[in-house]
Amino acid sequence: MDERKPRTNLDIIAEFAKEYPVDVIGAAQAIGVRVLFDDLPKGVSGKIQRSSDGSYYIVANKHEAPARQRFTIAHELGHYMYHRSLIGDGIADSPAYRAPDETVYERTPLERFHETQANQFAANLLMPKKLIKKAESDNPGASVQEIAHLFKVSEDAMRIRKGLPTKQKASVLASAN
Repeated sequence: MDERKPRTNLDIIAEFAKEYPVDVIGAAQAIGVRVLFDDLPKGVSGKIQRSSDGSYYIVANKHEAPARQRFTIAHELGHYMYHRSLIGDGIADSPAYRAPDETVYERTPLERFHETQANQFAANLLMPKKLIKKAESDNPGASVQEIAHLFKVSEDAMRIRKGLPTKQKASVLASAN
């Protein structure tokens, strides 16, 4: 009797989160989600869509910085993993979804908590806490910026992940003192 459990999509993705920088495109492809880069409207970072054949694909804005593209792909994977039933012909994510502008939710079945879940999934995938500790151990004295570079994420994403103020908030706090 074979007692091995079937591998889930989360199991497959977890295999990619064992070394940095995480191969987010490889993770998506390993679970059957294609990744494309294309022109998207200004302010739209990416989207996930279901094809007519039932498969899914992510489109990242080819004009955004590679770190932003990686986070967008991971974020859209979060929607695929947790909110697949809400994905019709596409969900487009823009910075507005992560801003206080509630009107964006009138055009999509997603709500703010869905976006929060997708962001948390992306952070967990791209910057697993265990790997951050390993990178810090492998690179004693490395700055947050240097660790972010190793993970191919933005410095602000790494700061948020580590529970530190973002550069903008840090400069505001410094100027207030």
